Parts: sequence; C-alpha cells; structure tokens
Amino acid sequence: ALEIAARRPRTRVVYVETPANPTLDIVDLAHAAAVAKGVGARLMVDNTFATPILQRPLELGADVVIHSSTKYLGGHGTVVGGVVVSRDREWLAGRLNQMKNVFGSVQGPFDAFLLYQGAKTLRLRVEQESQTARRLAAELAQHREVAWIRYPGLADDPGHEVAKRQMSGFGAMIALELRGGADAGRRFLDALTVCKRAVSLGCTDTLIEHPASMTHAHLSAEERAAAGITGGLIRISVGLEGVEELERDLLGALERASRPRRESGAPSPSPRAATRRTASPRTSRS
Repeated sequence: ALEIAARRPRTRVVYVETPANPTLDIVDLAHAAAVAKGVGARLMVDNTFATPILQRPLELGADVVIHSSTKYLGGHGTVVGGVVVSRDREWLAGRLNQMKNVFGSVQGPFDAFLLYQGAKTLRLRVEQESQTARRLAAELAQHREVAWIRYPGLADDPGHEVAKRQMSGFGAMIALELRGGADAGRRFLDALTVCKRAVSLGCTDTLIEHPASMTHAHLSAEERAAAGITGGLIRISVGLEGVEELERDLLGALERASRPRRESGAPSPSPRAATRRTASPRTSRS
C-alpha cells in the first residue's frame, strides 16, 4: 500500500505513524524512507506514541518528525501543543515558518513552561510506563474475553521484529479486541475504577478509550472497518499507577464486562486466537 500511494504523480510527502493510532500497527521506517526517496518525496513521521526516548526516525531516514506535545512530551494532560523536527533548516526557516506566521501557531509562555517541566521527566515516565505496559499486555493476552491484542513488545505481535529493530523499547500503548464487541467495550469502560475514560494519551494517569464511539465516531462504519477499528477495539494508554493496581482494575472490568453474555447462555469463549489482524497504518493522533 505504501509503494502504491508513493507512486502517485502528485505525491510530495509520504506520511506515516508508528506505532499507529489506535491499532498499534508498526511501519518499517527504513523501508518507508527508501520508498519516499525513490519517488523524490519527503518522509514525515508522527512519532507521538514512541517519543524520542524509544524511536529516532531522523536516524532511520525520515526527513520530518512531528509530535503531539499534548501527549507524552507534556505528560500531565495540562498543555496543548505540537512539535516539528527536521534537519532541513532551510525548509524549517522557509515554508514551515511561513505557515506558522500565517496560522499563528505560537506556543503561549505558560504552555511552554508546562511543556518544559514535563520534558524533564520524559525518560523516567516513558520507561516506567513501558515496563508496566509490557506486563499488562502479557496478562491481558491470556484472558478469555480478549480476542486479540496488539502490543509490539509481545513476541508474537505482527510488528514485533520491526519494532525491535527500530525502537529501543516498546512503549506504553496497548490495543485489544473484546469478544463481546461494542457492547462489551462499553461495559468494560463502565466497570473501570482506577483507569480513566479519556480520548487523550501519554499522561501520568492510565487513560482508556473505545475508538468506535469516541475518537473515531465521526467516521462511517465502512471507514472504520477499512482502518481496522472494530466495535470491540479498546485503546489503553498506560500511566504511572502501580502495576498490581492496574491489573486488578483491568482484569476485574473484563470479568464484569463478560457477565451478560454468560448469563444469557452464550457459549463459552474460545481461547485467544493465534492469528492476529494487521491493519494499515493510521494517522489520527487524538
């Protein structure tokens, strides 16, 4: 799909996000850079999920890297902002600076202060949250109510080998599919007591959302299906709470979410499928 899109006559930028939101698909950045350069295009990478702590796209051939600094860079849910990084100083000082002047995208002083304070603890937060996420993903992957799970740190994840090659850690984002579909997803979120229902991510709090009814509700059913966003998809942004506390909350909510199906006489769910769905990379950053 990447090669086909890049070959279009009007292509000037190849834009990818890895890990992708909300499906956690992994894009091979070295390959993407080769494809972009082969057609004379720039490779632009959204590195919000990985942060500069875990992934350095410029070192892998990217021309431009962007971050939603609202997320991990700020890290406390207190600031709204974005960052553009490139080695091409002429482009930064020219076209990009012109766009900044036209649209007025200048960070306010207090927002800049909050972002600066958050950046001081970025490595500590990302490394601890990633460690917790890896343990939670392994636990959740074994639960009978989880049809599949995407976390690049799991050895059988479709993106594991690429992620291992281009990332220094696997991040704190998890995507999973509940067997009960959209209804199970809503019951699951309602049953949580520690994790917070929210559309943002990268915060010190663990934030969970149901993309089909929240961040991607504006898409048609057909568009969501094409993006790999199913009714039972849940996205988890792991925070700094204790791992045992999060395990109790998540596993307990899964149990409570499954009760209506069991009480209705529905057959017991089969073990987690070994084959996993791999969706195309998405570029939404909410």
